[in-house]
Amino acid sequence: MNFFLILKKGIYYWVLLYRMFIVLFIFFMCRIAFFLLNRNLFTGITAERWLTISKGGLVFDIAAMFYFNSLFLILSLLPFPARVSGASQKILKYIFFTFNGIAIALNCIDFIYYRFTLRRTTRSVFSEFANETNKTGLFESFIIDFWYVVVIFIAFIFLMVWLYNLIKIKQREASLNKVSFYLTSIITFIIGVTLAIGGIRGDFKYSTRPITISNAGEYVKSPNEIYLVLNTPFCMVRTWNVKKLEELHYYSDAAVEQIFSPIHIPQTDTIQTLLKKNIVIFILESFGKEAIGGYNKDLDGGSYKGYTPFIDSLMQHSLVYENSFANGRKSIDAIPSILASIPNGHNPFVLTPYASDSVQGLPQILKEEGYHASFFHGGPNGSMGFKAIVNLLGIENYFGKTEYNNDADFDGTWGIWDEPFFKFFANKLSSFREPFFSAIFSVSSHHPFKIPEKYTGKFKKGPLPVLECIGYTDYALRQFFEKTKKTSWFKNTLFVITADHATVCYHPEYLNPWGEVAIPILFYAPGDSSIAGVKQAVVSQIDIMPSILSYLHYSKPYFAFGESVFDKNRKNFSVTFTGNYRWIENDYLLLFDGKKSSGLYQYKTDRLFNNNLVSKNPGQVASMEKTLKAYIQQYNNRLIQNRLTPFSDLNYKKSQTKNP
Repeated sequence: MNFFLILKKGIYYWVLLYRMFIVLFIFFMCRIAFFLLNRNLFTGITAERWLTISKGGLVFDIAAMFYFNSLFLILSLLPFPARVSGASQKILKYIFFTFNGIAIALNCIDFIYYRFTLRRTTRSVFSEFANETNKTGLFESFIIDFWYVVVIFIAFIFLMVWLYNLIKIKQREASLNKVSFYLTSIITFIIGVTLAIGGIRGDFKYSTRPITISNAGEYVKSPNEIYLVLNTPFCMVRTWNVKKLEELHYYSDAAVEQIFSPIHIPQTDTIQTLLKKNIVIFILESFGKEAIGGYNKDLDGGSYKGYTPFIDSLMQHSLVYENSFANGRKSIDAIPSILASIPNGHNPFVLTPYASDSVQGLPQILKEEGYHASFFHGGPNGSMGFKAIVNLLGIENYFGKTEYNNDADFDGTWGIWDEPFFKFFANKLSSFREPFFSAIFSVSSHHPFKIPEKYTGKFKKGPLPVLECIGYTDYALRQFFEKTKKTSWFKNTLFVITADHATVCYHPEYLNPWGEVAIPILFYAPGDSSIAGVKQAVVSQIDIMPSILSYLHYSKPYFAFGESVFDKNRKNFSVTFTGNYRWIENDYLLLFDGKKSSGLYQYKTDRLFNNNLVSKNPGQVASMEKTLKAYIQQYNNRLIQNRLTPFSDLNYKKSQTKNP
């Protein structure tokens, strides 16, 4: 008999099953919309690949369906005759619409937000924006700029409501024999609970645990396909209670220290006096390497000029690293990486329970050597949680929108426009006693991607709206250097220019695991000819702190997951966790999920990542896994054991000796 005709009869359990199919159908439509709106980020998706992705997606959609409809299903399956009454069905209908409406909204948010994070949104998003004082403005900006997502969301809601009301329950169970009713209801309830458990676990095998985000790797060939398999409601639920890190023991404590150690003891032939130069760090919002012409002279057949003429000119007088990377994909990842050499793990460091560990970051170290330490961010004080983060790292002098004290220069969304705030920064630096340390985090190259009206048409536009804003911030940087080069402290300063993370890419050479984390890192020391040239070494944000300390001839032990660029014996690596580990070492990039490697690429010669060497070069995989596992063990165990300074490390070892 035709399934639709069966449904039209209004038999209770058939209608209930139909309602679950509505959820799965809309989740599938969300996946299609997610793919179509981000198709430039998912290359090489054939019909065969899509079928496999959809098969895996169904597994995660079923799990999300049970998570979000657990209350609805329990109330619908309880063995009470009143469940079919008009009042009960009305209550159940609104429960269904509410929970599934939330699930649809979560999926729709990632139609856009994924472009910036390159991962499905998780529970951590609430903590990331907890201190944002302009939530209403950001929400309104999102609604206006991405109106089509709102239209899609409304269309899905109307579709859900229409499909739900299309089939109504006509069977009146209260008229059935009571014994038959209760017996049938109890059996059906047990079956329903069993199916829900199986759906949440992924199958009915006894050994299977509830599926997690990493299980999506089973259905993909390319790492980024994982996010096509997953859905945001599932990711939100599975990360709601963030699990603590697990202690790992790939190697013995002695062996892991030989492979990788974050304890740095400077080796010098002679005792050197600390070089008390000023330190200024620019952390530029969303400045992916793709936007910078000086890094991309081979793009577009050699005709590519980029959007940063000033940075291009500064690179000619700086120490520049061709292979430089971010250790995260979010702004909140950047500050611990740059100022404390602590990258993100499965979650941003500052959002983990270990953020309260004892940390001796670069500002604190320099303060102990007599430096004045400050941090600048043009956003409302407390936004992005930056004020709290830098305070933990030893910075008491924080300058934000409040200290700027002129809302006429407020961009209406994120903070003070970069140009006037950079001038404010320059003036403040001139008022500080030397030596000083200061870092500034820009704001203007951020959604909604606006520039001051007076500069309309001044900066080159490109295929992405962020590029014009990058041109504006580059101009603001030029104005800063024009203003400060005449000061007495300028030539006694080491400038570091980097980014918080990369942004959306559009060249094929950047649409890969390498390009998605590629950012600028350059050191500029006016008057010091030794800090110049272009190097091929692999560096990342966590190398900035040890490099600065090395440049200043700092001779005391310190803690850093990174290494100095001036260390001839450095391991030459970068690590980023975005659902899996991206371990870049010398000429290779390894993708590792915590248990096994899924990709190995020679990123310098295979720019499009067409040739996966993971099964062709097992020796290289084994070598890189060895170092990476040592790094992961050190990262997890030290965060858990609160061993993030040389002194806490020493105290821990003493306690272990006393209590074996």
